[in-house]
Amino acid sequence: MTDTHDRDSAGVDWDAIHQDQPSLAADIVRDPQAQAAWDRSVAAHHALAARPGVTLQGDETVIIVLHPGFDTLDAVGPHYFLSSMLGATIHLATTGDLDHPVTSAGGLPLTPTVRLSDVEDAPTVLLVPGGDTSVLLKDPQAISDIRRLGETAAVVTSVCTGAIALGASGILRGRQATSHWSVRHLLTGYGATPINERVVTDGNIMTAAGVTAGMDLAIQLVAQLRGDDYARFLELGAEYAPQPPFGTGTPESAGNELTALARDFYATIEHGLEAR
Repeated sequence: MTDTHDRDSAGVDWDAIHQDQPSLAADIVRDPQAQAAWDRSVAAHHALAARPGVTLQGDETVIIVLHPGFDTLDAVGPHYFLSSMLGATIHLATTGDLDHPVTSAGGLPLTPTVRLSDVEDAPTVLLVPGGDTSVLLKDPQAISDIRRLGETAAVVTSVCTGAIALGASGILRGRQATSHWSVRHLLTGYGATPINERVVTDGNIMTAAGVTAGMDLAIQLVAQLRGDDYARFLELGAEYAPQPPFGTGTPESAGNELTALARDFYATIEHGLEAR
């Protein structure tokens, strides 16, 4: 698609920003303070763009797979950071009917923008969230589409049990990967080497551990696509500075008793994701 808007030396499409914020444009016309604030913002955009290694405006295409019962934060967490990249296009790709919202495991309905099977072009990023991943494993068309797009995407990513779907597609064979701690060991059944890390990168494949690790993955991905300082800037803007109240977010920190209880709690999930 041809962009007919004028961009400045920082690559920023100010016409589009004005169109998206008509009230701001009106304020600038009649309010000198609003004009001053706008000027500061413009200067800051230029200053960020001038930092070494930063690409402020891009044209990446990101495909986030939505299947029934996806884990909300697995998709929404990375979406926040990836959609913050100026110029990037984010598609929410449903494995079902485009005319119906896709409901997460937590009950949050998201409106898809495209059907996964209709995505033809090689995306910059393919992201598969976790959740009720057994739904994906029972959907041959979805697994075939993940394999097809994964073979052409610049970067293939997953969050939590989404790595199992990547494994089922064959993409992880011979690769190092991670997943939620309760099912990470199942990756061996799909030909992958499980690694106990929050984010694992092997070539063009990036996998994240459970749920919240998807935000770590997204920040690292922004750094890869747009530069470290861009990623640092977004991390600051999101005030991403986790301080978990109890510090039991890993089996090592939770201890044997709580971890054993959690393993039993997730037993049916583990069984459903085993390679057959």
